[in-house]
Amino acid sequence: MRAADPGADFQPDGRPLASTLVYDCNGFDFIARLGPGEMALWLPDRYVVLSQVRSASGTKYQEGDIEFWSKGDEAMLTLGSEQYMGCALQPWRVPWEDARRRGVDFRAIGNEPGWSLEIQAGQHLLFTGDTGMRRLLTPDPGAQVQGQRRRWHAVTEAVELQVEVIDEPCVDTLSGETFPSGVTVTLEGETLYGCGRDLDHPWQ
Repeated sequence: MRAADPGADFQPDGRPLASTLVYDCNGFDFIARLGPGEMALWLPDRYVVLSQVRSASGTKYQEGDIEFWSKGDEAMLTLGSEQYMGCALQPWRVPWEDARRRGVDFRAIGNEPGWSLEIQAGQHLLFTGDTGMRRLLTPDPGAQVQGQRRRWHAVTEAVELQVEVIDEPCVDTLSGETFPSGVTVTLEGETLYGCGRDLDHPWQ
């Protein structure tokens, strides 16, 4: 049994609670979410919750032979005998992983002005426009599928929302990232164009 380091203590974690973190450890990706005194990890093959433990330097979380340690911009993940160094945050991926964790099945984004669309099958469509200043939630009317095209036509007392997804490569005009689907959103006579992708849920 390893003796405790007399200089070790519970180092404060300065990151906000309930925040989603996406890490890339030189090709090994995982998702983390902070809670009071704990960190939940979504690994490629499992979900596990680590408890904060004493550390002489930096912040450490552990459960069995799984450890996560970080200090400033440095981070390291240990899975048994495997050690992943140089884990770097990927903040631009956070909205996608947050959506996946909430059960969203399809997400799209567009620019000028910035907008996003989330579709949770059988539940709702959520459109956020004007760079987050406008939100519209409608029931999911179900998709009409024709070849590589999927269409949604949602109507409420206040608004009519039409969405078309075409399964062909689409390049985001802001980031240059290539997505598998092009998306057209028509709302109150305005047509917006963007890109999106289906989200899987490997931990369900």
